[in-house]
Amino acid sequence: MWRASVVLGCWGVACALLAQEVDVAILQSREGGFYTDAVQRIHQELEKQGVSVQTLIFALKGDRSDQDLPRRILERKPSVILAVGTDAALLLKAHYAKVPPAQQVPVVFTMVVDPIGQGLIQDVERSGARFAGVALAVRPQRQFRVLQDITPDIKRVGVLYNPKDPVSQRILAQAREDAARLNLTLQEAPLEQSPQIENALQSLAGKVDALWLIPDPVCAAPEPSQQLIDFAQKNRLPVLAFSDSFVRRGALAAAGVDLAEQGTLAAEQVIRILNGEKPEDLPLLTPRRALTYYNLKTARALGITIPDMLLNLAEKVYE
Repeated sequence: MWRASVVLGCWGVACALLAQEVDVAILQSREGGFYTDAVQRIHQELEKQGVSVQTLIFALKGDRSDQDLPRRILERKPSVILAVGTDAALLLKAHYAKVPPAQQVPVVFTMVVDPIGQGLIQDVERSGARFAGVALAVRPQRQFRVLQDITPDIKRVGVLYNPKDPVSQRILAQAREDAARLNLTLQEAPLEQSPQIENALQSLAGKVDALWLIPDPVCAAPEPSQQLIDFAQKNRLPVLAFSDSFVRRGALAAAGVDLAEQGTLAAEQVIRILNGEKPEDLPLLTPRRALTYYNLKTARALGITIPDMLLNLAEKVYE
């Protein structure tokens, strides 16, 4: 029988003051904000399944104190550690390389874009490691279909990416396969630093019918991504993005992950481990649905009419 539910929210170093053992320790890549919906949904799903657990929440601060958090978490002797975000998962991975296997508590990660590329797990079908979890990714094919539903005549899609970034490499590998299935041609413009974005964009001028913005750290940063959107507006090109934040700034559409669903899927993995399954045997879970967003002002400027059916199904439509 599970212990009575006691949820204690505490941040960073303050958690060191609490000495009790917990069922689930949550390590976030930063406090609140981007991770709030997922963490709240985890608690809700555990309660819905009749699983009452004691939890403590830790968060990275971005300073030297972060390096000691894995040790402090393990001192609480949790049954499972939940890593929310890539930085949290990689910090635990680095710490586990220094401790004996017997001390490596199962880790469930969520909101990690490329867990295989980051070395957290070995395979999609079976983790093969003390880590199991949920990928923060929408298959390129699902994104391309959003673009084709709005602009069926598009054939050439331009994409900027850093060829040295492992996440971008994996996204592009999938995208090439998916584009071929949908009779699309990818026009790739590699760049390694954000100052190169202007030249990369100019290399696509006149060669593409749309631009696709991926979660590449170089291209998706605020300034270069705005340069991409400005270039697209000047050249009357629709932009397909991965987050609604870019749609608010002028991209035509986005197909992204439901962040709350990331919590639902992570809770499923936590429950399986608490019920006795080994993380090594668990498969990687991926989003079951994509949220869509549209910008009607951008659509009008491009002379594009988005069907009412798509607008009605959208998570949000910006005017």
